[in-house]
Amino acid sequence: MSVFCYGITYLFEQFISYQYFNNKFEKKNKTKTIFLLYLLSFASQFIISFFNSPYINLSAFFIANLLVCKFCFDIKWKQSIFNVILLTAIMLLTELLAMYSFTTIFRIDLLACKNDDLILFFETVATKTLYFLVTFLFSKFSRKETQNLKDYSIFLLILPASSIITTASFAFLSFKLNIDISTNILFVIVSLILLVSNIVIFLIHEKIIDTLTTNSELLLETQKNKINEEYYNELEKQYDSSNILIHDIKKCLLNIKVLSSENKNNEISDYINSIYNGYEINKIKQYSKNKLVNVIISRYFNLCQNAEIELTVDIRNINFQFISDSDLTALLDNLLENAYEATKDTSKKEIILTIDKYNESYMLIKLSNYSNTAPMIIKNYILSSKDNKNRHGIGTKSIARIIKKYDGDIEYNYLDDQKKFNVTILLKMN
Repeated sequence: MSVFCYGITYLFEQFISYQYFNNKFEKKNKTKTIFLLYLLSFASQFIISFFNSPYINLSAFFIANLLVCKFCFDIKWKQSIFNVILLTAIMLLTELLAMYSFTTIFRIDLLACKNDDLILFFETVATKTLYFLVTFLFSKFSRKETQNLKDYSIFLLILPASSIITTASFAFLSFKLNIDISTNILFVIVSLILLVSNIVIFLIHEKIIDTLTTNSELLLETQKNKINEEYYNELEKQYDSSNILIHDIKKCLLNIKVLSSENKNNEISDYINSIYNGYEINKIKQYSKNKLVNVIISRYFNLCQNAEIELTVDIRNINFQFISDSDLTALLDNLLENAYEATKDTSKKEIILTIDKYNESYMLIKLSNYSNTAPMIIKNYILSSKDNKNRHGIGTKSIARIIKKYDGDIEYNYLDDQKKFNVTILLKMN
């Protein structure tokens, strides 16, 4: 019976370990490989348990989980060590808490638990149930970690490591000395306090991850906006050059006519080349009275043209002065980029953008495009479908930030039968 209990215990511990790490990290091996590594971890811990040494068992638990964590999931060693130490502390604390509570409530001698199969069975069930519940709550509050995060957990290791040493000392005293009921109660209280403290450490750890991830995303967004701003500034210069050329076109044509009448073909060719080089001609169409809007849409018009996508734009008489250039750039660029990326792989290649007033106080933006797959929308927020979610999905967050800034609203809609995705945005024109 005791062998059966230990077997179930180690098997269940592997399940808990996988659930915890799978919720926190990305897999870097196939499911079959991960299964085999966890099976090997279970077998090694189960065999080592026959040495009947709690400290060897604890060391085996730590080493086995550290190895499967590192080789099955995409994380750094420091991240592995922190999470495995935390998991070890939680496992040990829940085990001792249940054990001391069990012996205190039922007035059972601690050593009797090891010799009585029935007591051992119920204690095992209580211990691992508590362990599972705590780690399950951890998985619910945790968010994915990546290797891109800076090292942050070195000082957070102190409490979980201290908890392991403290509880191991309790266990040593309990099995070597004759512990009375008062001491058992004291051990229950201390174990509970340490368990709560480790849960708090986990929550602090998650808050740090959230802050680091948010800062990383904001940095990437700032860099992207800066690059776009520089790009569009350069396009504006080309736009101005094109307008100057249009203004001077009569003089240019007259000069070409004179050279043509004198049969100076080489000079005509050189002159035309000088016009192209001197005026930096670029295909920028007039969509609105706002130059920035024109260059942004012209950029995507050229991209769509190369990808054989039909881009239809209808911009009414809108005064864009209420919105800053950086916000306007981020908003239109992200909307059009998302539409372009989704449409270029579809059979029906069409994007429609309309910008108009709504009730004279709002700017209404409608964008529709075709997409092979429906986007994941949770609480009116689009989740990135790209492989690296830590580097993508920033665009939708940037859009959300701008909408909040201008007291606006956004609505997404996907028509399954048409494979068509629609975005509607309202921005208050202060």
